[in-house]
Amino acid sequence: MDALEDYVWPRATSELILLPVTGLECVGDRLLAACLIGDAWKELTIVAGAVSNQLLVWYPATALADNKPVAPDRRISGHVGIIFSMSYLESKGLLATASEDRSVRIWKVGDLRVPGGRVQNIGHCFGHSARVWQVKLLENYLISAGEDCVCLVWSHEGEILQAFRGHQGRGIRAIAAHERQAWVITGGDDSGIRLWHLVGRGYRGLGVSALCFKSRSRPGTLKAVTLAGSWRLLAVTDTGALYLYDVEVKCWEQLLEDKHFQSYCLLEAAPGPEGFGLCAMANGEGRVKVVPINTPTAAVDQTLFPGKVHSLSWALRGYEELLLLASGPGGVVACLEISAAPSGKAIFVKERCRYLLPPSKQRWHTCSAFLPPGDFLVCGDRRGSVLLFPSRPGLLKDPGVGGKARAGAGAPVVGSGSSGGGNAFTGLGPVSTLPSLHGKQGVTSVTCHGGYVYTTGRDGAYYQLFVRDGQLQPVLRQKSCRGMNWLAGLRIVPDGSMVILGFHANEFVVWNPRSHEKLHIVNCGGGHRSWAFSDTEAAMAFAYLKDGDVMLYRALGGCTRPHVILREGLHGREITCVKRVGTITLGPEYGVPSFMQPDDLEPGSEGPDLTDIVITCSEDTTVCVLALPTTTGSAHALTAVCNHISSVRAVAVWGIGTPGGPQDPQPGLTAHVVSAGGRAEMHCFSIMVTPDPSTPSRLACHVMHLSSHRLDEYWDRQRNRHRMVKVDPETRYMSLAVCELDQPGLGPLVAAACSDGAVRLFLLQDSGRILQLLAETFHHKRCVLKVHSFTHEAPNQRRRLLLCSAATDGSLAFWDLTTMLDHDSTVLEPPVDPGLPYRLGTPSLTLQAHSCGINSLHTLPTREGHHLVASGSEDGSLHVFVLAVEMLQLEEAVGEAGLVPQLRVLEEYSVPCAHAAHVTGLKILSPSIMVSASIDQRLTFWRLGHGEPTFMNSTVFHVPDVADMDCWPVSPEFGHRCALGGQGLEVYNWYD
Repeated sequence: MDALEDYVWPRATSELILLPVTGLECVGDRLLAACLIGDAWKELTIVAGAVSNQLLVWYPATALADNKPVAPDRRISGHVGIIFSMSYLESKGLLATASEDRSVRIWKVGDLRVPGGRVQNIGHCFGHSARVWQVKLLENYLISAGEDCVCLVWSHEGEILQAFRGHQGRGIRAIAAHERQAWVITGGDDSGIRLWHLVGRGYRGLGVSALCFKSRSRPGTLKAVTLAGSWRLLAVTDTGALYLYDVEVKCWEQLLEDKHFQSYCLLEAAPGPEGFGLCAMANGEGRVKVVPINTPTAAVDQTLFPGKVHSLSWALRGYEELLLLASGPGGVVACLEISAAPSGKAIFVKERCRYLLPPSKQRWHTCSAFLPPGDFLVCGDRRGSVLLFPSRPGLLKDPGVGGKARAGAGAPVVGSGSSGGGNAFTGLGPVSTLPSLHGKQGVTSVTCHGGYVYTTGRDGAYYQLFVRDGQLQPVLRQKSCRGMNWLAGLRIVPDGSMVILGFHANEFVVWNPRSHEKLHIVNCGGGHRSWAFSDTEAAMAFAYLKDGDVMLYRALGGCTRPHVILREGLHGREITCVKRVGTITLGPEYGVPSFMQPDDLEPGSEGPDLTDIVITCSEDTTVCVLALPTTTGSAHALTAVCNHISSVRAVAVWGIGTPGGPQDPQPGLTAHVVSAGGRAEMHCFSIMVTPDPSTPSRLACHVMHLSSHRLDEYWDRQRNRHRMVKVDPETRYMSLAVCELDQPGLGPLVAAACSDGAVRLFLLQDSGRILQLLAETFHHKRCVLKVHSFTHEAPNQRRRLLLCSAATDGSLAFWDLTTMLDHDSTVLEPPVDPGLPYRLGTPSLTLQAHSCGINSLHTLPTREGHHLVASGSEDGSLHVFVLAVEMLQLEEAVGEAGLVPQLRVLEEYSVPCAHAAHVTGLKILSPSIMVSASIDQRLTFWRLGHGEPTFMNSTVFHVPDVADMDCWPVSPEFGHRCALGGQGLEVYNWYD
């Protein structure tokens, strides 16, 4: 606004006061934030921030009787950017302001209700990396939130006390606080609302402390460190001395000293509960020492190899079985069984078996874990492979163990020893191998939970695997937070969610993929030095070596952070695509609680006990699976797929069914999904949604990644790529359509509208596990915005599969895919060079429907055997026509394969000004009803079937910049549901 006018201020008499106030510095200046101070009219004070970077203070009570404008009493300068927010603390006379210059300033203003007071800038706080949107002053804290999605808690002296991270997208827009309850509530652009707890200054358990190892009584230099629980720490020096540090007692104690472990020593503590005291040491001469921490004199020494021990790892199965794996020369892994004497004062170490890793340059294992119930060991190696070994010799000879893996797997393998000697070692080979799953940097951890195997690696990704018939099979690959390329581990917290451990540049980070929050950040200098991590219900600990000392970070309460997600965020950026998958019916035992009061429900809006499953895509590179119950106004995010490296713009669904298949249907829903977007990238995965009473939505979603495709990677694999033009890596897939074929042996086709002017066809085979480029055409010669597939069925005729594409010039093209796929057809032209895709010929029909780009497209068959085709354009117009598919008479064609469809437009209608902006969503619900959505934020229903489409009714929705819409019938009583996605998601119920 150009002036602060017509503001509303409540008085004791509940009157409304309208007062013009001017006094801005220059013409065209605007006010972006203001606050009202005072309890009575005479002391009312207005403080406003202008785009001129100044604060202006007015006293409306000084207005003269002639209603002349009131000039500002004071102008406060200091910021070098626009002021977005301010907060006044009357008890201390402080004013805080947040600005575009990424700073928060604290001003000593005294009592602002008294004109002419002195203003002093007492604090200049820099902590945000982007613009600061909101600020809130409390008695003991200052809270700010900004565009960097961080909420900072400051002291009044400008010290950062806490940092709340978890929101995604373009920032945190709103904050509220209750100091007595120690609550801070934030609302972000991701539509999420979170409640955080203030812990105040001096919160014990947070921070890094040095353990003061350097002493004359402790000679030598530290070489390795590990944690035995969260309150005991072990360290070894280059003199071979092993030391114990008790966090509660805060003192060092030497356990033993062995000169064999002087120059090179590995140190690993056994996993287990607090007080479980075992550790293992290994040296460069093949010797391994197992040390009981409580009785170090009972340590057991064994020489396993004639050369260097490359790695150590523990594998624990409950309290029943404990194994120690040691990697030696030539890829040999010795498996030691550790047991304790009945007195508990002695341990027994027995070599159970030896394994042999696949050949590689760096041939040693890095981690291991038992696969429940304990018949197999899952190991990761330095090559990046994940391997499955039998946990004991002769296991695969037992009937019923290992499934298909029993035939020829796990047999003894002879491998060479160290390169210098000619010794030969015999070891068990892996039952199953996923070679180089995590790339060349290696696997860092293996975790088994809930029937799945989770692995992390230094490629910045973590995998979800499962074992079927004794074979490892990848389910899903997920990326961690941006910049976190070294994943060090994965933990399952008590609430069932997981946290990821890793290194982000020189920081150790504990990251929650569900809440997208960095729970803990430790500036440790990177992961190339010796470090250790431990997490228990009591505390989390992270130890590392720095400057010749041991540094320890502890946080009470474990990995979890005491905050509450009041409403889960959906996407951090704009939603680009919305697609309904299907509906699940939940029985009374899975009752979904309602968050709406019965008095607020419209008649009939409660609907049937159904839950719609909807998929959304976004600019934030994620694909979300949502549950939308018809009985509530809530939306539950079931899972998010983060495989894309750029924005996701399109999604298509096919193969919708139920778990168990048609023979044994079970409650739930299954489907195959294809998503595509920027960088010419496409992914195929399957989802299975099943009832789960333990979750808030009463549903659980399991995702399995099947295949992926990128045009530039496809080009790199071609042998004659020097003769081809490389695909532009900035090519974007704008729209997808699945074309399900009825030919045996052929999977569905996926048609993609591409920004480089091409329409590409991909062939999915082996239930989506193989995705390859089949054909392409550059008929449109400009960006293709939409593709849509439909089928034509007529009596005594073959089922025809048709494809429609729309471009930025307003043209439509129709392609007959059935004829194209016939063996004797000439529509599919052979490629110019080997390795290139086939070329589509001339389309069956072209039509100029609009004068500019077509953003929405849909078809529907009619009772007469024709097809209704509707399109929406950037100029706000709608185009509807009736398309007839006519075949040649059977006696005129040579066999059924010789039939060629003739497409013809029977009727054609246009609505020039249907909307005031781009029409981005369009759906023909029935031959008589059509719905359209536009950027003008109107959802409009049209009557069809009597000439030109006629207006029925319209409603306003609240999602800005809507990019896509899907609409589906629920029941005759409930009507239809429309989901609109843009800068947010809105679901609208419509009753005919």
